[in-house]
Amino acid sequence: MSLIIVVKFTLYSFLLCLISAKNDSSEIFLTDIISDKKKYDEHIINRSVGFHEITGFEQSDSSNGILLVHGFYPSGWKSKGFEWAEPIKNFSKAGLPMWLYRYDWNQCPSITARQINSDLTIFLEKNNHLKSLSIIGHSFGGLIVTLFSEIWESTFPINAHVIASGLAKSKFDRKYLNCENPKKTKYYISKNVEYKQWRTIKNQDGIFKRLDYDPQIVTFINGKTTLLPKKWKGNRVGHNFSILVVSDIILSDLQKTK
Repeated sequence: MSLIIVVKFTLYSFLLCLISAKNDSSEIFLTDIISDKKKYDEHIINRSVGFHEITGFEQSDSSNGILLVHGFYPSGWKSKGFEWAEPIKNFSKAGLPMWLYRYDWNQCPSITARQINSDLTIFLEKNNHLKSLSIIGHSFGGLIVTLFSEIWESTFPINAHVIASGLAKSKFDRKYLNCENPKKTKYYISKNVEYKQWRTIKNQDGIFKRLDYDPQIVTFINGKTTLLPKKWKGNRVGHNFSILVVSDIILSDLQKTK
């Protein structure tokens, strides 16, 4: 009887190690991303802070890369990262190396922007095959990408895409410990960043429609703005669906340049 218990315990421990190893992996396997919201296991977001490569698809061009920057998630949110499931699969069709940058969304966004700036310098040294990088930030992640775009001083070319992001101050903004609200009415984008803001229509964006004004409307020095349509392929373009819409547009542009 004791031998059977030992064997069972050993097998159980082995399975736990396999599960733990999978969760601790720095890679995000495309085949492990669940598109069914009811079955989604937060595989995309449940990982350590830093860069996580998305693998499991054919890469045809390693000179250009894609970096995804997620948004803010309330503590009780049960599907963290799900809004990226379909866009990630869509972006994989471009055949470009792709990473997710996981960060602490409770940290001051200005600090996170500086951290990405520092981490990216080291990242590019390790991935010296890259000649350009498209950084795509959604919602709160878009604010971080915008703040980063102001301080990027390297000559390495960055294409920044900011989707459905509240960049102007709002009465609903959270307060940060030892951190002033970095949102403002005018942003000065670095000359080495090609910056594009993708705005949703305020009244059909679940995050912005309760406000008296559109916090997406700000001024950019060296940046461009595009207003997304009401519908895309028959679907209403809301706060999260906007990521998939922009992924379609970016994917189409990438395929044209091939």
